[in-house]
Amino acid sequence: MSEEVASPAPAPAPAPVAAPAPVDAAPVSSGAPISESSSPSFAWDSWDGSSDSIPEEHQSAYQAIHDNFQTSFKSREEEIDSLRSMYAAMLNEEDDPRIGDLSKQLEELQGKYDNRDTEFNTLRETHEKFVETSAGEYVDRFWKDHEELSQDPEKLGMLVKLLDDENEYGGSWDGHAAAELLSLSEDAMKVAVDAKKDGVSDTYALKLAMAHAQLEEAKAKPSPQQVRAQKVKARAEAKAKAPRVGAKITNGATTASSPRKAKPGMGDASSLDDLRNLAARRALRVHGGGRS
Repeated sequence: MSEEVASPAPAPAPAPVAAPAPVDAAPVSSGAPISESSSPSFAWDSWDGSSDSIPEEHQSAYQAIHDNFQTSFKSREEEIDSLRSMYAAMLNEEDDPRIGDLSKQLEELQGKYDNRDTEFNTLRETHEKFVETSAGEYVDRFWKDHEELSQDPEKLGMLVKLLDDENEYGGSWDGHAAAELLSLSEDAMKVAVDAKKDGVSDTYALKLAMAHAQLEEAKAKPSPQQVRAQKVKARAEAKAKAPRVGAKITNGATTASSPRKAKPGMGDASSLDDLRNLAARRALRVHGGGRS
């Protein structure tokens, strides 16, 4: 009998060998296999459940697992407590306690909403007053800068069209830009309208129109050569119309043996120097007692 009992005794001997040490070292590609001494075994079956009895090597893993289960357990515990109080209230014919919690949350949210709504209404009123004041100042400044438009019905009607949102001039124009635009020619205004239709801002569209107007004015203005030619022509025509001095006959006899030469006048000057000299001589004669 003792031999039969003793015979199975060697069976537990392979137990340490059955430890998963070779399994832990299975990924050969990661490096050398882990020996049993680097990962000491722990009798989890006989563990008393306290954290102090966990070896230091397993403390980090134990703590992570413990925290995970603790969080999940706390959530379940709160849910169970809520259900317990609800069923207790139902059995005692009392109100569902969740109604009180939800009512409290609703009151808090309602209070926050009322505060935000009050702040919003205050900001909206401030904004509306600011917009109204700014619009009034803009209108007053506009009519002060462009008072002549109110006296011109034709331009005033055109201004209304330019300010309209839906028009044939590329959309609504800024008031000051529209007023400046009315002082330009039709060709210059067309340049501005075409630019606005292409997406250019009112300010730059007006600048393009003004540049076009200046170019038109420069082209219409006579060149210095043309001005000089006109002056020469005018002097020639004036000289041709003037009577010859030698042929001038005056009524009445004179003691002069020969006709006096006519004094040069301001119209006979052919340059600024001549004009200056004539004026100086006349001034000298006047101040000297002579006749001009």
